[in-house]
Parts: sequence; C-alpha cells; structure tokens
Amino acid sequence: MGLNYGSFAAVCLAGFIVFCCLVVLFSYFVGKRKDRGNALTMSAERRLEEDDKYALSRIGKDSVYSYFVTEKPVGWLAAFATLGIQVAILAFFVMASEANLQEDTIDIQFTWKCPRDSDVCKDKADLTKAGWFIFSMLMIAFLAKDMINGCKLIYHSSKVRHTLGARIRYFIGGMGLCSITLYALYVSTVYNSAIATSNTAIIANSVIVLFIMEIDEYIFSAVDAINEKWTEHAADKEVSEMKDEIARQRAQIESQQEEIDNQRKDLGMLREAVEKIQESQTIVVAVTASASDSESAECEEEQDTQELKAAASSNTISQCTAHASAAETGSDADTGKEGTTNEMKDENALQADEIVLEKARPT
Repeated sequence: MGLNYGSFAAVCLAGFIVFCCLVVLFSYFVGKRKDRGNALTMSAERRLEEDDKYALSRIGKDSVYSYFVTEKPVGWLAAFATLGIQVAILAFFVMASEANLQEDTIDIQFTWKCPRDSDVCKDKADLTKAGWFIFSMLMIAFLAKDMINGCKLIYHSSKVRHTLGARIRYFIGGMGLCSITLYALYVSTVYNSAIATSNTAIIANSVIVLFIMEIDEYIFSAVDAINEKWTEHAADKEVSEMKDEIARQRAQIESQQEEIDNQRKDLGMLREAVEKIQESQTIVVAVTASASDSESAECEEEQDTQELKAAASSNTISQCTAHASAAETGSDADTGKEGTTNEMKDENALQADEIVLEKARPT
C-alpha cells in the first residue's frame, strides 16, 4: 500500500528538518573555524540585542510566531498553538484530496465522462495551463517572503556568537516558519489537483489556503487588542525607550529655550541700564565741561583785573615819582598853577581807578 498525501507530507517534513539540522551544524563548525582567534568588538549583551532585533525582523513582529525569538513561555505556547491550528485546518484539505472512494468526506472531482453509447471518454475540465500559471504566481507572491525569511533565520541560528538558548530559539522559529509555508504550498497543490476543474476554481482554492496562512497575524492582533503588554518585544521596548529619550530631549530643549529667553530679557534690561548710565555720564561730562569753561573765564577775568591793577599802580608810582622830582628840582611855579596840576593828577588817578573797577565787575 502506497503512501497517502498526509504520510507523504510527514515524511517530507521530517526530511526537511534533518536537512536543516545538517546545514546548521555544518555552518556552525565552519563559522567556528573562521572566528577562531578573532576578538569580539561588541559586548555580549549588545550583540544579543542586535541578534534578537534581526531575528524579529525576519520572522515578523506582527505575527504570533515572533514569540519564538523571545524568552516568554506563554508566548511560545501561543505560537505552538497557532502553528497547530494552521496545520490542523490544512490537514482537512489533504484528507479531502485523498482518492479514497470508500470515504464520503472526499472532495475529489471526476472530470472524465464516458458515455454509454461511445467507447471514447472525454475530459470535461476547463482547467488550463493559464490557471496553473496564475496559481504559481499567487503562491510565489504570498509565500516566498516567509520561506526566505525562515531560511535566513535558520542560518542565523548557526552563528558561533549565539548562546545555546538563542540558537535553539532562532532555529525553532525559522523551522516553524519554513515548515508551515512548505506545507501550505503542498496542500494547495494537492487540493487543486484533486478538485479544481476550472481556472476560477483554482484561484479561489488558492486564496482560501493563503487566508489560512494569515491566522497567525490575526491572532497576534487579537492578543494586542486585549493587552498591549503581551505583545511587547525587545525591539518594541527599544523603540519605546527611543521615544522616551526623544520626549526627554524635547523637554530639555524647551527648558533651555526658556532660559535663553530669560537671559535675553536680562540682557535687554542690562542694555537699557547701560544706555541710561551712558546718558548720565554724558550729562555729567557736559556739566563738568561748562563748569571748567566758567572757571577758565573767571581765571581770565582775574588775570585781566590783576593786570589792570598793576597798570594803575604803575601809573600812580610814575606820577608820584614825577611830582617828587619836580619838587626836588625846586621849580618855582606859582601857587595857582600848582593847584591846577594837582587837580589834574587827582582826576587822572580817579579815572584809572574807575577803569579798574569796571573791568573787575563781573559781566
């Protein structure tokens, strides 16, 4: 008795797991040999964070499978439960594709018709190569990303720098993603081969299988809607920390801006005070200059007064000298003539005194 579709899928999955284990072991020993003697340039904790971030980006942080790269036991349970649900749903399509005529649950379609009045049987199916081409494009477009990311995650688990726990987490996550992707491709191919009778039917069946592949994301969205803390991963925490740091720096910048504004106001007040001081200094300088000008004018007037006094005294001395010399010479002028001369001398002295007083009088 040959293998049925379910047994064949199990054998293929076991072979794929063994092959991936061999690839990981080979890559691990090759990497260990290359890294021998090379010093690490990054701390172990920082490197582990970077590896977790890379693994999360490969498996997708919007999927419940992202718990495979974390250390949350409840998350692992949810991821395995989701994987089991998807496998169980796809298993119904495999069982419905079995060519077992004794079962009433099969969906297989018989397209060959053999009329009683003819020896020639005809295929009534409308499925063409165009339908299979569209099917292939749909499978590649929707499943290629998960397959590639799963393979990268499996290879990532072979790095020498990882701890044993991290290596197991990455390997199981990548293996789970690749396994469910290959199983969906296998189920869709087998089911369409069994029941698709037209191009539209093969497209509709393919879309149904691809929708089942989105269950992990819908479950993750439901968990996130229930409680956001259950969906916080290492990368999300880092983003949250970055947001907090940005908010803190923004608040610091605002406080510094306020300090700058206050300093600006203080500078404005100081500038006004300096201007007032400069104005007062200008007034003081002007007053001092006017005072010095008045003092210099007074000094000049005093000098002029002293000069006039000196001139008047010199005239008086000269007159006295002349009078004495005239008396000594014994001039015998008459009494009336002497009186007239004395009066003239007295008048000249009075005029000189008046001139001195007028110049000494302040203007």
